[in-house]
Amino acid sequence: MTGLPHAESSVRRLSAVVEMDGGWLTVELRGQLDVATAPALVDRVGKLIVQETPPRIALMLSQVSFCDSSGLNAFVRLCRQAEAAGGELVLVGPGPRLTERLRWTGLNGRIRVCKVLPKLPER
Repeated sequence: MTGLPHAESSVRRLSAVVEMDGGWLTVELRGQLDVATAPALVDRVGKLIVQETPPRIALMLSQVSFCDSSGLNAFVRLCRQAEAAGGELVLVGPGPRLTERLRWTGLNGRIRVCKVLPKLPER
């Protein structure tokens, strides 16, 4: 696992594994996504968005134990970056609490939320 390098405490609180899967660049997150860890996530995934053409980024969220408004803001920022680069960012497998927060804030209408990694159309 690769820790998101922001601060000593954030490395222990959020980690990410990046892999290719069916045309998606998946970022499997584990831990807490909050004010201490969200900036490192935005930085790390933002760099991935710039490298991929077009960026197809899937944040795998089933192992995220906590997400506050800073984490939700990170999702919005990364989605905007991916769309501006001609790509897409999807949220995959959020737990019940995070799914509820996405619904309360209306972000589930702005960012695609999926139970499983979606298949990309064949080219």
